[in-house]
Amino acid sequence: MINYFFQKIRSPTFSLISFIVFSSMPAHGISIKCGGKFSNFVEGFTSEARELGLKESTLNGVLDLVKQDEKVLAFDRSQKSFRMSFLEFSEKAVNQYRIINGRKKIKSFSELFDYLEYEYGIPSEVVVAFWAMETDFGAVQGNFNTLNALATLAHDCRRSQMFQIEFLAALRLIDHKIIDFDTIGAWAGEIGQVQMLPSDILIFGKDGNGDSNIDLKGSPEDAIATAYELVSHLGWEPNQPWLDEVRLDKNFKFEEAGFGRGRSVKDWVKLGVRGIPISIIESNIDALLLLPQGKNGPSFLAYPNYKIFLEWNDSFIYTVTAAYLAKRLQGDAPFSHMDPENILDNEAMLELQERLANMGEDVGEIDGILGAKTRQAVRKWQLKTGFVADSWPTEDFLEVIRSF
Repeated sequence: MINYFFQKIRSPTFSLISFIVFSSMPAHGISIKCGGKFSNFVEGFTSEARELGLKESTLNGVLDLVKQDEKVLAFDRSQKSFRMSFLEFSEKAVNQYRIINGRKKIKSFSELFDYLEYEYGIPSEVVVAFWAMETDFGAVQGNFNTLNALATLAHDCRRSQMFQIEFLAALRLIDHKIIDFDTIGAWAGEIGQVQMLPSDILIFGKDGNGDSNIDLKGSPEDAIATAYELVSHLGWEPNQPWLDEVRLDKNFKFEEAGFGRGRSVKDWVKLGVRGIPISIIESNIDALLLLPQGKNGPSFLAYPNYKIFLEWNDSFIYTVTAAYLAKRLQGDAPFSHMDPENILDNEAMLELQERLANMGEDVGEIDGILGAKTRQAVRKWQLKTGFVADSWPTEDFLEVIRSF
């Protein structure tokens, strides 16, 4: 079986394409001034792309077919999912449909998963969690024209350089008949059942069903194999854990939790963390303690492989939820809800970020999202003002910050 799958998944078609694409790209790639008239931007982009050897048929298609999409910009500015609390988001994302069907998918593609687990040392539940989170196993892949979305975001000045790279990569995919001008996907240009950007498809795309093509939209096998390749590249440590729900002693010092305060598992036990599997205590690996909804919410120990979830998606709420879904797929019980305080509404969170920034704190982008930097700033000022330092801002905390 192993040799059979080695031949299928290691089909050379796409590896060769990746080599052709990146060996022909100069180090600086394309860099067109963002903003201005959209048609002028597209003309300038195609002119530089021509110098990189893209096919005239592809470039003519860009000039004739690509259009600006204002809805893409609206989505880029909102991203409401990550303004939810962890409980709100995880209750929607980790549902019985995904748990039941995720386990069915593992059985349906058991031979493929068996091989890939053997080859990469990555549990099938991790990849299936991403598959579920991104598209409900391919059911919801987005309804935005991929080229229009990428061109729009490349033209917009907020993240122009990043999306100029992705726009160029998408044109390379068209050159090699991997996608076409009618391809649809997510508003940010991600394509297929595991929602990958064009540049990642060029590098990590795999043929999982042996048909010598890469079809991340229509082929579950290709999507699964490609996700494994990407997760491995991101640095997954084979056959190692990623997350466990834990309990905390009554007198636990909550300021020890959060990013940047990792320590060995045995040290966490000494501090009052309970419920860690014996095998992990014996391994004594490093871990972070995560409190996604403060002292009255669930508590998780995150091991080094958790960083791969952050590499996949840098949202704290998304990553804890995806890692937790993978554990549920393995058979873990639901986490303890306890009784956390509600998340600040968007207006209050924006005010808090603005006030903390004016007080000299680095909260990252002022966007109304309780991200890692905002949490760190909250923790710092909770310590200064006598609150429990659990990185979870409340209305009472905001009221105190208003006095500074």
